[in-house]
Amino acid sequence: MLSNKTKRNIWLTLSVLSALTVIDRSIRLAMGEIDWWKLAFSIIVTALCVKFYLAFRKQVKKGNLFGHVNPLEK
Repeated sequence: MLSNKTKRNIWLTLSVLSALTVIDRSIRLAMGEIDWWKLAFSIIVTALCVKFYLAFRKQVKKGNLFGHVNPLEK
């Protein structure tokens, strides 16, 4: 079983990588190489990754290292 610290770190990594994807796709959209919906999808994925990261971060700060966490709760 993975600890919430490990899950937090995984979601942080995914958040950073997806944010870089948003930057890349924004530049490509400005250059006219891709469609707008690819950028919109990347923004949605980034928002979900950040939400999951913040949920696990909050639980780790509370001291919940191995308990259940529902990232889509609030």
